[in-house]
Amino acid sequence: MKFTDTGTLINWQLDDINIIHPLHDKQDGGSRGGVYLCIPNFEELSPPFALKHGEYRITPCDSDLPHQKNLSAPADVNWGSVEVITDWQELTEANSKTLTVSTRIRAVSETALVRPGFHPYFSVTPNSVLDIEGTRVDVSALPHDSMRPYPVVSPSDPVKLSTEEFTATMTCEINPVTQPIAMAFGVWSDKKAEYVCIEPVIGKQPGPDGLPTPLTLQQDEELVMVFTIRAERLKCAGTLPNSN
Repeated sequence: MKFTDTGTLINWQLDDINIIHPLHDKQDGGSRGGVYLCIPNFEELSPPFALKHGEYRITPCDSDLPHQKNLSAPADVNWGSVEVITDWQELTEANSKTLTVSTRIRAVSETALVRPGFHPYFSVTPNSVLDIEGTRVDVSALPHDSMRPYPVVSPSDPVKLSTEEFTATMTCEINPVTQPIAMAFGVWSDKKAEYVCIEPVIGKQPGPDGLPTPLTLQQDEELVMVFTIRAERLKCAGTLPNSN
C-alpha cells in the first residue's frame, strides 16, 4: 500500500482492477480518489458541500504504520484536541481482497467535538449500483458533486457496490461511547460517473441535513472505528450480479 505524506491511501487494486479510484488532482484545484479519514469533519463550506475535510487530511504523519497524529483546533474554531492512531491492513485471497482500517480517536483536551468520516472513492463502470439497507442507488443517476445522505439503522450492515468487474462490500464497527451513536452514508459521484464516494459519517442524532451531529468526547474518552472493505472479482465481466 502506498500513502501520501498525510496518510491518504493512493490506490488499491485487485489484480489489474482499480477497486479504489486512484488519487489525482483536479484541473480546478483539489483532489479526488484514494481513501482517507476526515476528522473533525463538521466545519461549513459553500454549496454544494456542507462539510470540511478536517485537520486530519492535511496533517503530516510518518509513512510507517500505524499512522499517528495529534490534532488541535485552529484559533477560530474551538473543537478541542484529539490523538488519532490509524492502522491499515490488507488480505489477498483468490479473486478477492480485504482492506481493514482501524482508527482510535482519544480526546486530549477537556472536551473534544468529533464527527469522523471515512472517504473511499470506488471505481465504477456503466450500470453500477449501490445497495444501502434495502435502498438501491443507480450511480449514474447521482447528481454531480452533490452529497446525498442515507441514514442507516445498523452501521455493521454491509453496503454493497456492484460493477461490471467486481463487487465491493463495506462494513463499519463502532465502539460505543457514553452517548448514542448514529451513522449515515454520504454518497456522491462526478458527472462522468468514473467513481462513487461512499462516506460513513459518524456522530449522534441526525441534523437537518440528514447527517449525524458531532459527538462530544470527554478527556481520555475514546471512539474506536473499524472499516472493512471486501472486493471480489466477477468471473464473467460485464454482467452485474443479483443484489438479492
